[in-house]
Amino acid sequence: MAYPDVRRAQPDHQTAVGDLWAQLLDEQEAMEERFGVAEDARDRWENDFPQWLDDETYRIYVAEVDGEVVGFATAHRWGPPPIYAESSEVFIDELYVRPDDRRQGLGSQLVQAVRDWTGRIGAQRLRLNVLAANEEARAFWAAQEARPLTVTLAVEHEGAEDATDDEGSKKIGF
Repeated sequence: MAYPDVRRAQPDHQTAVGDLWAQLLDEQEAMEERFGVAEDARDRWENDFPQWLDDETYRIYVAEVDGEVVGFATAHRWGPPPIYAESSEVFIDELYVRPDDRRQGLGSQLVQAVRDWTGRIGAQRLRLNVLAANEEARAFWAAQEARPLTVTLAVEHEGAEDATDDEGSKKIGF
């Protein structure tokens, strides 16, 4: 087996994966303040996790060391907008390994599990985003043969008023 420490997530992994997901969000926010975590983020995640497990277009894999979940990857089938040529891709939403367990091949095993699923469903490629400030992740993905496809830029609007009452800033969902 190409990834002996990795398997598909099960319902009993929800708390452990949720805790790691919260750590991921905290690390992202520390690197980039624009990735501030919403107060109800964990509630939303807890609501969605069981649905993701049942969704055949979605995968969650966990990495375990001595029976403890120390990392995870989430991915879903993705296709471009209809103005582009049809293709099937898999988008990696999140990849996280606890800092103390990094550099042991677990991230690569998680990626290999997603790659294998990509092949089984006939998708042509993986797609993902990585924070520009996350040099460790960028180096990891370069070692995985990921290459830049697009570059997302942001222009801050200085002096913008608080938009919390703006219709466009309201949350979608529960």
